[in-house]
Amino acid sequence: MGILNHLFRSTEDITKRAEWDNKTIQKSWASYIGTIEQKDALIRRLSNMFGEKRKAYTQLKALLDTELATLQIEKKEENDLISNLKSLEHSTRIKRVVKLETCLGYAETKFEYTLELLQHLYVVLLMEASLLEKIPKTSDLRKFRKLVAQIQLEYDVEVEVIAQIGKIRTFNQLFAALVKGEHSIHTMDVTEKKLLKKMQQGMSSIFRMEIDEGVTYEWAMEVFNSIEDKFREMEADGVIDNHPPADFELVNRPEFVQLVRDTIQRIKKKKVSEQMITVFVHLFREWYNHERSS
Repeated sequence: MGILNHLFRSTEDITKRAEWDNKTIQKSWASYIGTIEQKDALIRRLSNMFGEKRKAYTQLKALLDTELATLQIEKKEENDLISNLKSLEHSTRIKRVVKLETCLGYAETKFEYTLELLQHLYVVLLMEASLLEKIPKTSDLRKFRKLVAQIQLEYDVEVEVIAQIGKIRTFNQLFAALVKGEHSIHTMDVTEKKLLKKMQQGMSSIFRMEIDEGVTYEWAMEVFNSIEDKFREMEADGVIDNHPPADFELVNRPEFVQLVRDTIQRIKKKKVSEQMITVFVHLFREWYNHERSS
């Protein structure tokens, strides 16, 4: 199984992953990067290879078959995150990749930043593999060229992800630590996933200004209005610097979770579960990082 599969799909015990060798992990990444130039040249020629589509399929498949990821994955095995990313338009995915540096490109969130870039890369590779499988079966030239255009769009996202990863000086160390489970990032449990599905629509309606009442609305507005005061407090304490995207840094820092927790405790006297806090923080960050009007 490929390294990214271990990171995003496998339920394999962390202790087994911890035995992986750093050099093996780095070698797999270097091997993958070594295919990019060839892939670019092949995709540029692809639309003129209709008569040689079987050859084109074989060549591109050889470039996709690296130790980085095993790409023949059943749809039913997809997690929500992968499905959600796959549903976005290419242009939106590129914008998200670029925006991640503003949201998470800080020492405090360096592992989260690296992990999210790798998630985007994994989705690109899955999409490329899925499109590739259609090439030998396509007998219509127009459909073939449309398919090639889709592969090109996926490749464009891939190039942007690699460019952003290239800016991370300590990427190899961060990547290895994530794969080996040396740095754990919270993933939602079953209860949190159920809560997420229940709250998603309501929070989206609040952010679209379709709802203007209720506890969740009050909670979201109070948190939003408290960001400036919290930033000033942290700036005065020397915890955070004043720079243009500092609000994104704050919203993605651990201190923001406590701000959310304190806010709901003021609004609602009855204690709110930590699962609810986790889901609210996730949805608020998702909106603030990617959908909020700039």
